Amino acid sequence: MRVCLVLLAILLSICEWAAGQLSAQQPILLHPQGREAIFSPDWRRAIENIGPSVARLKPGEHRRPFPEEEVDVVSDNIGFWVPTIRIDKTVWDGTMEFGGNGTTGNTDTSQLFASVELERDTRKGLLEIDLDYVRSKAGGVVNKHHTLFDVGHHWLREGSDLSWFAELGLEYDQFRPFDLRLTANGGLQKLFVDTETIQLSWRFGAGMSQEIGAPDDAIVPEAVFGLILEKQLTARQEIKADVDYFPDWSNFTEFRIEAEASWRIILDEQHGWSLKLAALDRYDSTPGDNRPNDFTYSLVLLWEI
Repeated sequence: MRVCLVLLAILLSICEWAAGQLSAQQPILLHPQGREAIFSPDWRRAIENIGPSVARLKPGEHRRPFPEEEVDVVSDNIGFWVPTIRIDKTVWDGTMEFGGNGTTGNTDTSQLFASVELERDTRKGLLEIDLDYVRSKAGGVVNKHHTLFDVGHHWLREGSDLSWFAELGLEYDQFRPFDLRLTANGGLQKLFVDTETIQLSWRFGAGMSQEIGAPDDAIVPEAVFGLILEKQLTARQEIKADVDYFPDWSNFTEFRIEAEASWRIILDEQHGWSLKLAALDRYDSTPGDNRPNDFTYSLVLLWEI
């Protein structure tokens, strides 16, 4: 709880500083070439008159249009303009997933699932960003609520099947005995099967994890063992699966396992729409009073950037 309050205080301080630094006449530059991406609202006037303030976000005749190769994530799908962050499609590749369901009447349930996966080439390799969010309720009571954030970089060598990797992860789970889990690891990855339809890799490394806010918040040194599979079934179907094993270096009977699998079916190749069936299992051999397994599955609509 104390960690969350500190993070909230830091966030509010940053917002207060940003409000004093930005004005409605100065754009926020998101494009790598320094082009205008989106204009900040007039923060002070926004409180007095939110409508005109938000309207000023929309580029006018006196402002340069956004580059054609860039995509407005929301407007391209709902058919009209709203203020939102835009992504340069010549720099970033990735997908966005949205899904949800619910019932009402004799039983009241709801579930929301969202995910964003982005990647881009760097001078030394490949940068990857992954964000997953799940929240579900039954009878007005939340029974699942977690957010997973991972960022990683692969250092690739041309003509070699060996590469180095480094990853940083943050995990929030309302039903785990900690406020936030921080993980960091790195190591070596080898691609040992590489054909037109299948790629299979293993990886080995070392790292650490820390459960902030847990009864035992000591830093735990961990090993990393992993397998990664990508299989193209047909021109419109592919499966992906990966599993990572994180044992405690000092005691291999204490470990974590993260396993994920997905089956993707392309619905509209021209506009990038697909259907995706996915499953994620997170196992912790030291769960405290909770169950060691957390299993999540979803059927979502996926949009490829």
